Amino acid sequence: MEILSFFSNSWFLPISLLVFLPYIFIYTIRRKSSIKLPPGPQRLPIIGNLHQVLGSEGIHQTLWNLSQKYGPAMLVRFGSQPFLIISSSEMAVEVLKTHDQKLCTRPYTESGKRLSFNHMDVAFAPHGDHWRDMRKVLVSEFLGAKRIRLYKNVMESEMESLTRSISLHSLNTTINLEDVILSLVYDVVCKTTFGKSYKGEKFNGRTLKEIVDETLVTTGASFSAIFPTFGWILDELTGWNRRVEKCFTDLDCFLQRVLDDHPDRNETKSTDDQPMDFIDDCKSRLTSDELKALVMNVLEGALDTSTITTVWAISEIVRNPRIMLKLQNEIRSCVGSRKSSVNESDVAKMTYLKMVVKETLRLHPPAAFLMGRECTSPCQIGGFDVLPGTKLMVTAWGIGRDPRIWKENPTEFRPERFENMEGDKNFEMIPFGGGRRACPGTNMATSTIEFVIANLLYFFNWKIPGGVKNEDLDMKLYGFPFLRRTTPLCLVPTKHIWQD
Repeated sequence: MEILSFFSNSWFLPISLLVFLPYIFIYTIRRKSSIKLPPGPQRLPIIGNLHQVLGSEGIHQTLWNLSQKYGPAMLVRFGSQPFLIISSSEMAVEVLKTHDQKLCTRPYTESGKRLSFNHMDVAFAPHGDHWRDMRKVLVSEFLGAKRIRLYKNVMESEMESLTRSISLHSLNTTINLEDVILSLVYDVVCKTTFGKSYKGEKFNGRTLKEIVDETLVTTGASFSAIFPTFGWILDELTGWNRRVEKCFTDLDCFLQRVLDDHPDRNETKSTDDQPMDFIDDCKSRLTSDELKALVMNVLEGALDTSTITTVWAISEIVRNPRIMLKLQNEIRSCVGSRKSSVNESDVAKMTYLKMVVKETLRLHPPAAFLMGRECTSPCQIGGFDVLPGTKLMVTAWGIGRDPRIWKENPTEFRPERFENMEGDKNFEMIPFGGGRRACPGTNMATSTIEFVIANLLYFFNWKIPGGVKNEDLDMKLYGFPFLRRTTPLCLVPTKHIWQD
């Protein structure tokens, strides 16, 4: 009782603070001094390093150049928010594998939350039980054996229609291959997911492709993401919030139409002419918002990424006549002469084609950076301290061109470099990410790219219009997060004539 009485005296607390305050101050200083943050460029008040990355070169190139000076684990600030830029395979291993559990949640943004129907999805949801449950549904229902069979059947049918259509073009007709490939992938993904393509239809005045493009833009960063204290004011004044809300309204309008077009069907009807699609299989087990969020992920993850990679692959093939000849010889040898179609078993035998696709993913990953991550617990990357709240950006574009790993002309398109190596197994190229947050659709994406290239090069020879040499094809790129061609890929197809 005397002890309790002693501590209850009114003079005890202030005197204790006076005695222990110097020790608390010294401990705090020592604790702070023991933190070893990653190096990075000098920053300005309020805006941080924003002035150094908003240039004509593109964010991916600018951050890669800075990392050559400050190291593969580089700390920058965008506004008041710390970002750790990872630009080597060794550091990527630490982020995506060693400390994956501490670094696998997504940075929070208001737009990401809104457009993912309150984080009901897989891509933007924080790491946790709900994310795990939704990922299981996505993998089992969209990437499972039954859906893959339907996807391949639809792909083969649409590909045959496309090659017939190209064959009907008059001689020396120029074709925008980017539009053609996007339309193909669009039809296949939508018919597999919804049972129809909805091509040409508009929802609140926008086509599905326009809605998906706008969703990709608005789920990105906003002022409030980098200036948490006052950024919401800028988002309101600039009209960003209204833009996000308009995008959500359009997206929800389309997705609700899809759900309304899918009355409940019994499993016994899955053998009809119209088989059970992704919506049919998931409608009974998910809420409307969960299903809408998953469909949004499918559209964002499947349409542009496969199209962009295929376009870059064909660009590199056409620009390198030696590679095009070698690849066409392999494709036509594996398929045989005068066949009406290229099937999956033919593509499985095309080893050089697989090397070409790997080399494309190395040099031209569809996105310059992997989707953002955020640190939830203190850890160390490359010997430096990473504090909770730090956002991480892993540069897939830079790692694929790292001269320390890809020693022989890293910027040259040379598929033969994969003859005796498997770089994607060791984080030496990471177009699809890694760890818990790796893209679950890797196999579907690569098989789609291989199948499209095999068909287009089996039936046709390709050249650049206007008498331009193939070697002079413009390869400039632009964009964020996706790296697209600056100019459309417009080529002239010539139907291959078999020699007796």
